[in-house]
Amino acid sequence: MSLWDYRIFLSIVKEGNLRKAAEQLHLTPAAASHSLSKLEKEFGLPLFVRGRAGMELTQYGKVLLPHIRSTISADDGLHLELQRIKGRMNGLIRIGVINSTCCAWLPTILQKIREKMPDVRVNIYQGGYDELEDGLLEGTLDLAFVSMPTRKNLTAIPLMRDRLLCITPRDFVPVNGSYITVEEIKRFELIMPGPGSDFDAISFMREHDLDIKTAHSVQEDSSIVALVESGLGVSIMPELVLQKNRGEINIYPIESAPYRTIGVATLPESRLSSSVEETLNVIIDYVRSRYPTDKPYFRDFEQ
Repeated sequence: MSLWDYRIFLSIVKEGNLRKAAEQLHLTPAAASHSLSKLEKEFGLPLFVRGRAGMELTQYGKVLLPHIRSTISADDGLHLELQRIKGRMNGLIRIGVINSTCCAWLPTILQKIREKMPDVRVNIYQGGYDELEDGLLEGTLDLAFVSMPTRKNLTAIPLMRDRLLCITPRDFVPVNGSYITVEEIKRFELIMPGPGSDFDAISFMREHDLDIKTAHSVQEDSSIVALVESGLGVSIMPELVLQKNRGEINIYPIESAPYRTIGVATLPESRLSSSVEETLNVIIDYVRSRYPTDKPYFRDFEQ
């Protein structure tokens, strides 16, 4: 038997169907069936009952399932640890970034890393919050920018508070003049960030009973700004995102002064290499030097 046979077995359990399991693993159904038959022959036990509803585990299969899962988990853990070791030996640092930090911070941070550690290679992976947290947990990332608190209880160091601002068409001026109220936002069509965006606006919208069911959903920052610019609605975006995405729009603080906290995360049980620790320090020092104090929320938007 082989670990590959175990993986095919687990895929069949997950899908409940041999053909679908084969597709997931890019195998022919015949190859998956042969693997299962070989496993059952070596065990000397039937593992599945084949019926109209699909494939169900026998009592023997149910008893063996947690042991097979444990074996695969141990093998995955071994390979992840090997990746970490090789990364440290090769001087490789893997950083996960959200779009806003990638645009606003990363060029300077990478320059500072090269100055301090010229022999270290840096791999950048851009993704949404969940993808980056999963990357840390799976061992494919060493550091990642996150929104705090993290969704998966990762260790994170807060870097800055980033205001959530409302962007409107140029011809709109709120009653107050300097900031917009939630009630005024409710009068407009909403343009929401799509799945995977590094915004914390959706939770704010839900918390304040804004109608997100009929809102437009757009993935790209520049596309959101363009739709607002054309008068199709308003949106709520972090200030850091807007620093690189300015159009013919108005930008207002929101009455309740919402914000997100951007942090940098690592795994709590991981032993960081010296190069990763140095990179962490570079990031912290850079952000703190650029934003030495928290500015008042109702300041004018910086041009």
